[in-house]
Amino acid sequence: MHVKADPTLDDDLEWAIDRMKQKGFPISSPVTLTVDPKLTIMGYAKQEEGSHRIVVSEWALDSTMLGGLLLHELAHIYFTEQGAHSHDGELLEEVLGGLKERDGLRAKETEYLVDAFNHLQNVLVDDIVFDVMDDKERETAKRFFVEWVSDRPSGDPVLDAALLARNAFAVASLKRRGLYDDAEEMHYRNKSFLAFLGQGAEAEFEWLEGFFVGARSDWNRKQLSAGLVEYFERMVAMMRTSARLGDLR
Repeated sequence: MHVKADPTLDDDLEWAIDRMKQKGFPISSPVTLTVDPKLTIMGYAKQEEGSHRIVVSEWALDSTMLGGLLLHELAHIYFTEQGAHSHDGELLEEVLGGLKERDGLRAKETEYLVDAFNHLQNVLVDDIVFDVMDDKERETAKRFFVEWVSDRPSGDPVLDAALLARNAFAVASLKRRGLYDDAEEMHYRNKSFLAFLGQGAEAEFEWLEGFFVGARSDWNRKQLSAGLVEYFERMVAMMRTSARLGDLR
């Protein structure tokens, strides 16, 4: 992977770190910011020896969400520094290992379960992000979440279970902060998705949405592990039993 440093972004990173600190979420480790021209997602953070690196895509530099992205990745770093259970890779491996041993997991299922775990992490860290943002920035973020919502299923039960979880994550992200409006586009896009899947999809969506809305960063390790097990078991059941989501054809 070719990654290049961009000195012009130092001010953006300093701005974001200062915003975090002002709101009571100081970052103690050194953080660097680099650009990966080949990156297809907006960005990510990774831990290195004694420091953290935020990597952003080249196209993200022109996005109105660049500031929000930096705050989001810094919130992940903050959770990591605080030793949050939601950012404990060993816990995720334990839960996935238990499922693999008991039920077996195909590679595609495992990939989507990791995505599902990322949704939970993101819901939690975004509590910080929305606290740090001002009203204008929250409105920009709100429009960003609309783009996460699928309005039509693919017909593949495994992928559709993942899309259902992503819709629930996006809707819950706004409901969690009192920003959701059932008269807006997000609501109708999700309603269309559920209608195509069938009646069973609505109950599954409501459970997932409730899980995301109710998730707490202060869950202890046992509570988070139990929540993940139930969450993943429901996801696997949806992936493997299309009948639970109604007629997919």
